Amino acid sequence: MNSNTFEDQAGQPLSYKFGSLSHTDPGVRRQAVEHNLECLEVGVKLGPARTRCGSGTAATSPGRSTPQGARALPREPAPDLPRPARELASLHRAQALRARLLLHRDHDWGVSYYCVRELGERAFSLVDLGHHAPNVNIEMIVARLIQFGKLAGFHFNDSKYGDDDLDAGSIKPFQLFLIFNELVDAELEKAPGFDPAYMLDQSHNVTDPLESLMTSAAELVRAYVQAHVVDRAQLAEHQSRNDAILALQLLKRAFQTDVEPILAMARHRAGGAIDPVGVYRASGYRSRAAEKRPASGRVRAGIV
Repeated sequence: MNSNTFEDQAGQPLSYKFGSLSHTDPGVRRQAVEHNLECLEVGVKLGPARTRCGSGTAATSPGRSTPQGARALPREPAPDLPRPARELASLHRAQALRARLLLHRDHDWGVSYYCVRELGERAFSLVDLGHHAPNVNIEMIVARLIQFGKLAGFHFNDSKYGDDDLDAGSIKPFQLFLIFNELVDAELEKAPGFDPAYMLDQSHNVTDPLESLMTSAAELVRAYVQAHVVDRAQLAEHQSRNDAILALQLLKRAFQTDVEPILAMARHRAGGAIDPVGVYRASGYRSRAAEKRPASGRVRAGIV
C-alpha cells in the first residue's frame, strides 16, 4: 500500500507543496501522519501489511532544509526541529501498528539505514533505482541492506538523465542483472529476514502503461533467471584468487545467456501469452477500456 504523501490528495484541505511528514506547519504534519496511519490500519486488516511511506521533502534548493537535523531524533515533531528530525518524529507514531513500514527516502543509503534503524524492527529501507546519483554501485547498497536485515524491497525502474522512471532494464540491464545476482545469492543462502517487496515505479508519459508494465515484468523475470545461471562455486573460486577477469567473464556469460525460451515456456504453461505485448495489442483491449473510462481531464503534475 502506498500512502502517497508526496502529492496532494482529494479531500485533504492542506497542501504538501512544501513537505508532508517533514512540513514546518504542524497541521500539515498531523494530516500526513493521520493519512499514513489510516493506510497502515487498512493494510493490517488486509493481512500481512506492507505500507510504503514516502514524503515530499521539498528540499529542492539550498537553504530549504537543514541536513544536520538528521542527528536529532525526538519522539514528538516540535515545530522548531530541522526537517529530517520532524519526519522521523512523525513516523514514530506508526510503530505502534503491526505493519511492515517501507521507508522511501530521496537520500543516500546511509541516511536511509539510519532512519529505519532508529524507527525500529518493523521499518525497512526501500531501494528506488532512480533515486541514486550517476555511477552509484546500487548492487552494493542492496547487499549491505541485506546484510543488515533492513532491505524492504524495490521500486524498479530505470533512468537516463535523472529520476526518469523509465521501464525496468531499458537503459542499464546489466546493473539490473547484478542487483538480482545479489538477491538470488541471499535467497540461496537463506539470509535472515530476507523478504523483499518487488514493485514497479514508472512514468508512462509516452508509452501505453500496460505495455510498459508487461515489458518491465518480463525484464525482472529475465534478470532473475539469468542470476540463477551464475556458477556460484566457480565465482567464489575466482574471487578467492583475485581473478577479476574470469569473475567478470563468468557474470557476463550468465547475463548474455538467452533465457527467452525458458520465459516463453513458463508463460505458456501458466496459461499466459508467449508474446504478451503482441497479444495485448491484437486484443483491442486499450480502445475498449478507453471507451469505458474516458480521460477525466484532470491535470496532475508528474514526478521528475
